[in-house]
Amino acid sequence: MKSTIYKCFALFLMLSFSSYAQKNTISAGGQYPPQITKPSLEGRLGVKGFLRTTTFKEIKPVDLFKDFKEGKYSINFNFKANGINDRNIVLFDMKTTVKYNGRTISQTTRAGWPLLPGDTSISAEGFDFIPAIEKLYARATPTITFLPKGTYEIILEMVPSPKQPVKAGIAPATIKFSVQ
Repeated sequence: MKSTIYKCFALFLMLSFSSYAQKNTISAGGQYPPQITKPSLEGRLGVKGFLRTTTFKEIKPVDLFKDFKEGKYSINFNFKANGINDRNIVLFDMKTTVKYNGRTISQTTRAGWPLLPGDTSISAEGFDFIPAIEKLYARATPTITFLPKGTYEIILEMVPSPKQPVKAGIAPATIKFSVQ
């Protein structure tokens, strides 16, 4: 009789602990068996205000910078992250490529900018295109003059910094304009 009572008691304990473990597993992860969430990142980088056929008769780099500061043009970045860390903060490298008449004149990277998910307005200073086009014509003369005639292409990229748990690509934004 005692052995039957002990067997029933042991069975009761096993079922209780099993039920407790399942409840805790389900409530902690929301699924049984718990599934590991793969880190993900998606986003969009864009420049507002520039048309595909933006043409200037004459423009100075300082005037272009002023137009960004005053809101005529804006650089907008939006991203969603999941499973990166507890707040989904991502470190981004801001890469800038400047081309003049199809030839690359500058490539720079600003590494390790922490950003929170959601909408972010990025200032022109975040990317290095103003100093790059400034150097195009200045060539050791610190004077403010107009940009040389030709076509300009500025490629802006937001790339997750190395050692981040995601390697997702976000399409670059491109600013194209010509000076005539």
